[in-house]
Amino acid sequence: MTATELVVKAGKDATPEEREKFRELVLRDPQVTPNGLSGRIAKAHLLAFLYKDGELIATGAVKCNPHHQAHVAEDAGIPLPQAHYLGEIGYLHTADGHRRQGYGDRVMEGLIQASEDAGLFATIQLKNEPSRQFLARHGFIRIGKSWPSNQVDDDVNLYIRQVPRAANDSSDE
Repeated sequence: MTATELVVKAGKDATPEEREKFRELVLRDPQVTPNGLSGRIAKAHLLAFLYKDGELIATGAVKCNPHHQAHVAEDAGIPLPQAHYLGEIGYLHTADGHRRQGYGDRVMEGLIQASEDAGLFATIQLKNEPSRQFLARHGFIRIGKSWPSNQVDDDVNLYIRQVPRAANDSSDE
């Protein structure tokens, strides 16, 4: 029987070894920019590590980059206030040989739970149908306008997962 363990913690609370293993797995995605990655990982609101029999097989994060968040809001043409959105879901990666087994879903569920149902957002390329379906399964909806990717020949879309508002929380309207 194989044992899996999901660990979710603040980027600053991860050990240097954990952050390096996270970095190594995430860099298997050719669209991840290696320059400055270690710093971005350390600054993440949350990092998720999914281990199977002691081996890191899946990762995910709630990234903290207010400058990027402002650019995403501008590109999508909608407000994305930091007061309502904890950060961007990203660095979701499952190692080869472990895909299509629900590990990405476990990582996402762990990040959502650890975010204490705070608003989250993600950016996905239009042609990336599997990722769009993945986000929809976890309550994300597409919002705003598309904009051209600066990485590939495709457009990018913004997806948000809002905090469920309490029935009596309408005082700011």
